[in-house]
Amino acid sequence: MRTKVLIILVTGFLSRVIISCCDCGDPHTYENIYTGVTVIPYDNSGFYPEIVVDTVYKNAFGLGVQVDFESRQYANHINLGFTSAMAFQCDCIEPDYLYSDPINHIEIFMIIPNSQVETNVTDLFQIYNYTNELISLDDFFAIREEWHDGFQIELVKYESIPKSVIFKVEVFLESGNSYLDQTNILNFYQ
Repeated sequence: MRTKVLIILVTGFLSRVIISCCDCGDPHTYENIYTGVTVIPYDNSGFYPEIVVDTVYKNAFGLGVQVDFESRQYANHINLGFTSAMAFQCDCIEPDYLYSDPINHIEIFMIIPNSQVETNVTDLFQIYNYTNELISLDDFFAIREEWHDGFQIELVKYESIPKSVIFKVEVFLESGNSYLDQTNILNFYQ
């Protein structure tokens, strides 16, 4: 009788272990290497931001800044043969991402098309922080998470912006390397 009870208990235990096993694959570590930047002018006057096609209001203008990167496999975690048995659950280990040369800061320049005069206007822009409040770019980069590489930046001080302008964005990495991109000529309603 004892052996039957023991067999039933062991069978139940083993069935839970076997059912909980999953095929997660080998976890990897990847290195994200920045390769460039893309700047998109946005019209924020509607319910959703739209790409500026022709003319936009200054008080509804923003820039989307996407830092482009490549992910390369950096390392493969050691597999000791027990990665599938996850103690009655199936939680796979997510890959790790390394940033060997992270983003340090962003600067925004205004270029007047006719004269090609270039002015740093970073202070005229702000970005939403993680609690949905507008803050300066310097303050944001002091708290920015390492993985954060896409930015929606709002023009908040627009009185000095002329009717036609080009915005150039330069993204600086900690190594001192930088990437540039700029908008086409943008026209603002007066």
